Order: sequence, then structure tokens, then C-alpha cells
Amino acid sequence: MFHKSPKFLSGVLSAALATTFTLSAPLGAEPREGGTLTTFTSGYRTLNPAVQSGAATGQPGSQIFAGLVLIGEDYQPQPYLAKTWKVAEDGLSVTFDLVDDATFHDGAPITSEDVKFSLETVRDNHPFGQAMFGQVAAIETPAPDRIELRLSQPVPGLMRSLQPLLMPILPKHVYDDGQEIKTHPRNMENVVGSGPFMVEENNPAERLTLVKYDGFFIEGRPYLDRIVYPLVKDPLTRVLMLEKGEIDYAAFAGIRPTDAARLERAEGVEMTTEGYGALGYIHYLEMNLREAPFDDRKVREALAHAIDTGFLAKVIFGGRVAPGTGPLHTGNPFYSADVPGYAPDMEKAAALLDEAGYSLDDNGKRFSFVLDVPSWNPQAHGPAAEYIQAQLAKLNIDVELRRAPDFGTWVQRISSWDYDATMNGSFNYPDPTIGVHRHFDCDNIKNVIWSNTQGYCNEDVDALLKAAAVETDLDTRASLYAELQQRVQEDLVFIYMPQDYSVTVSSDKVGNAPDTPFGSLAPFTEVYVTE
Repeated sequence: MFHKSPKFLSGVLSAALATTFTLSAPLGAEPREGGTLTTFTSGYRTLNPAVQSGAATGQPGSQIFAGLVLIGEDYQPQPYLAKTWKVAEDGLSVTFDLVDDATFHDGAPITSEDVKFSLETVRDNHPFGQAMFGQVAAIETPAPDRIELRLSQPVPGLMRSLQPLLMPILPKHVYDDGQEIKTHPRNMENVVGSGPFMVEENNPAERLTLVKYDGFFIEGRPYLDRIVYPLVKDPLTRVLMLEKGEIDYAAFAGIRPTDAARLERAEGVEMTTEGYGALGYIHYLEMNLREAPFDDRKVREALAHAIDTGFLAKVIFGGRVAPGTGPLHTGNPFYSADVPGYAPDMEKAAALLDEAGYSLDDNGKRFSFVLDVPSWNPQAHGPAAEYIQAQLAKLNIDVELRRAPDFGTWVQRISSWDYDATMNGSFNYPDPTIGVHRHFDCDNIKNVIWSNTQGYCNEDVDALLKAAAVETDLDTRASLYAELQQRVQEDLVFIYMPQDYSVTVSSDKVGNAPDTPFGSLAPFTEVYVTE
């Protein structure tokens, strides 16, 4: 599970690191060249991770595009497209030297100009771009194989943002043509990447097929000839395909606890919860804080007392996950349990609603609202929404469940703030500046999904976010995040649900399945199949 050692924080912006990039097969196993790995996709809108966050784009995107570094088991950066780097003593500049003779899938050389273009593209277009790279004041390219980032202030999470999921290296000669990058046709057609696999077939309605790029800059890699992603939207269908051996590898598969117990008994199937540490997937009830009744904290506290997240953890997830207690996943090294708690108490919930002015009306009702249920992660959001509807009915609150027919419909409603409340979930990502700040920063109240869509603004919390973003001392940074967790739980920005049951299922013929903190969102350069 998540490595809780502080090593990954203390050494990130320190002296120069110049280790060589080497990986090996497990003891007793001999990697085999060739073969096809079959996994799945639940649907995607783009193959370009520079403009889209999340696993749907990130899983294939991290195979198609390289990053400057990889993140190892101890959260320390490892060489990838950058073979060495040096950090200035004041932490305000980092110089990278690129590997020799790296090329894009069309044969064009990868240069420092491509890296500069890619970082600027991510900074200006990715949902977390400003959080990751807003402090990059200047980018120098003194040579085709050297690039220097100049920072306006120290950025403790910088190196963990430079791996392929969050900062893919794009071909400038393809994308710098004046077209809008978010809707650029080359995001889906004739995709030219920089990673170990290239796109052979892209039919979002049926399947995505990637094939080995023979010109990849790591000699002898990847082992696999092909990765196939058939479109499989239904989680139960995935379970059946895993049992039958029709899927070799499935991460973010939406496995329910009952399905997990079933797969644990299946022959030739292996399961692990490793490979999700850098993500920290949390669930929560999001409320539109701009409108009544959720603009009243007493109402939010009433709901917090009415919703028993411990019960949900046992019933929905079979006791395999922990109840959420705040914005940080319990596996995060900055996690603090010292936060306000709201124990199940229906009498207190009713009293709080009365105090807030929501007593029973002539029809015996307090108020009503629409709860949007996303189409994604239905095994978590659906049962939780139904429980909330039934539980709040006991308080004479009418909850209408509005189930989104597809991802785009839900995104449009939430990002345009056209909602009362919604079931939601997000990744912490490897540093809080990437995945956590976005939900609480006053300046991030935007019409963008997984930003501060609920409309929360607290100047004291903003000050905490700004201080933690540049603090390089581990203990001081931890104390700032502990205070942040207290404050947002006092304000009840969200009502946190049980954490996600994240599990990867694979066939026993799959070797070197990725188990680093990014798991399936890391490149499959070392993965092989035995037959």
C-alpha cells in the first residue's frame, strides 16, 4: 500500500541526482519479449494527458508519451527521458540533460524545445497546470539536449509532476500549428507520441490498440509487442472476462467487494491493492455552497451526522476500505486524524435543521434537493446515493436522484454549477499541491470539472495553501496540512464518503506488473507475458 516514509519529500529538491535507469524482472522470472497484453478501457475523450486528467486518458497516455522522470517505490524521481538533473542550492532552478538520440514515433528527434513546449502546454491547459507549474518563471533551452527551469519560489512537488501522466512530452512540430490544443485533431487521429508504445488503432467505440515503438530510447524495451484496450463499460462484464482469461490486466476496474471475493477464488488470477499510493482516491458528497440550503453550515453538519460513513464502508465495500475523514487519503504521508468528527446522530441532525430554519412545513417536509449521480464508478456512487436518499428521508428531506446517462452530461452539469449536490471523487495525486489544493483555492472557482466547483472560499485556508505550496521543511509542511484538514472539516466543505476500493486484477501469466505508486499509470516498459 502507500509508503508512508517521508523520504520521498525530503530528497526531491536536493543535490544533483544522476542514477542510471535500470529495472529488473522479479526473482525466479525471466522476462519474455513479444506477446499481447489485453486490458480494457471504459471510454476516453482524448489520448493526450497534457489536456485531460484521470485514469481513462492516463492509462494509455502514459504508454504513448514519455515524461522527464519516473517515480519509484520510495517516491524518489528516477531517470526517464531526462538522464540526469541538477538542482540549484537555493532550489530556484533545475537543469535537465536528456537521453541521447530519443525520437518521437514519426522519427523526429526529441529536443529541449519539445520539453519546453510540453511544459507550457500543460501549465496553460491541464486542469492542474497552474498548481504544478505556475511557479516556473522561465524555461531556458541552452542546447537541444539540455533544459533549465527557473522557479519564482521553491516547489516541493515539482519532480513528482514531471512524470508522463502529468507532464507528457509532446511533439512541438505536430501541435504548434495554431490549433486549439484541447480539441486538436491529433489528440485522437495520427497520434505521435514519445513513449514506449505507439497508436495502431483508435476506435473509441470498440477498442484502442497500441504497438511497440521500435525506436524507443531505452534499448530492448518494451518487452510487449502490443497492448489492446477493448471497450468494456460494465464492471460485471470485466469480472466475467477476467475469470475467462479474456482480460489479462485490469486496474481501476470498479471491482466490488463481492466480485473481489469471487476473483480471489478464481484460478490463475492475482489481485493487489498496490499501485494506487500516488493517487489516493477519495469519495465525497459535494454540495453547491452558493445556494440554499447548503450555504448554511448547520445544514451541512446535519447531513454529516445523518450519513454514517462507517456503515457505508462495511456495506458497500465489505469493510475493505476506511471511512474518509477529510481531504487527504489515510495513506497520504500528510494525513492527519486530528480533525473534527461527526458521529451518526439523527436527533442532533434534526435539531440542527430546526436551528437553521428548516423545520417541518405544512406537508411534513423540510426541503428537497436533486442529487446528481455520475455514470462513472457506479459501484460506489450508486449505492451511496441510494443510502443518502433513504437516510435523509428519515429527516423528512426529499432527495431526487438524477442519474447521468454519460460522463459528459455529468461534467457539464457540475462544471457549469447547475446542480444542488453530487456524488463525486478525486485523486490526491502524489503531492497535495496537485490534487488537493484545487478543491479549496479561492482562485480555482472555475467552470472546470474537479476544480473548486462547489464555490468554497476562505482566506485563512488560502493562506495555508500558499504557505504549504512552498514550504520545503517536512515537519513544518506536515503541520500546515494538518491545520488545513482541520479547517476544511470545520467548514464541512465536503462530506467524505468511504475511500475507494482500488484493486488491480491480473492473470498469472503477466510478469513485472507495475507496483510503483502510480501503478497502471506508469509506462509498461518492463511488463511481459509468459504466453
